[in-house]
Amino acid sequence: MTCHNTPPRGDNGLRFSMADDYWLPAYQLMLDEARRSIDRQSERVQHVRERAIGLVGFGSIVAAAFGLGGDPHVGFAGAVAVVAFFGVAAAALFVLIPREFLFELSARGIENWFDDPDVQRLGPKHMVRSTAVRHDEHHAANHRKLARMYIAISLGVAALLVETVALMARLVF
Repeated sequence: MTCHNTPPRGDNGLRFSMADDYWLPAYQLMLDEARRSIDRQSERVQHVRERAIGLVGFGSIVAAAFGLGGDPHVGFAGAVAVVAFFGVAAAALFVLIPREFLFELSARGIENWFDDPDVQRLGPKHMVRSTAVRHDEHHAANHRKLARMYIAISLGVAALLVETVALMARLVF
């Protein structure tokens, strides 16, 4: 005979209620979306770093193609181009500086949740929800870092434009 006041035990021995069955799919959806956004963000970090490398390479090609080394007298336009190239390089270095991005959760931290009395009291739905919320916190922190990297790339592209125009002006004038 079962007592209806005692919630059944799950596979992991934790007690859960019928409300867990109701909320668990919603929390699982939250977790799936949080994981998906973290995965996409990881790809974006790699993409922006590849852009930075390409930016420096393109800036070097522009400097070589327009012949910064051909005339020993650099002149004003050449000086502007050199400064702009340093801006391109600085933007790329800013992007390439190692940063700590959080794309996963610590297995040890999740294991510690099992010993937390509040987690045991709240059940498995709380763990799924907490994992989703933690992924979202990581996403927000990563987003701020990634936004600064995108700004640096934009400034690098602007500096590349200045470099190109200055070197063309040096050839024409």
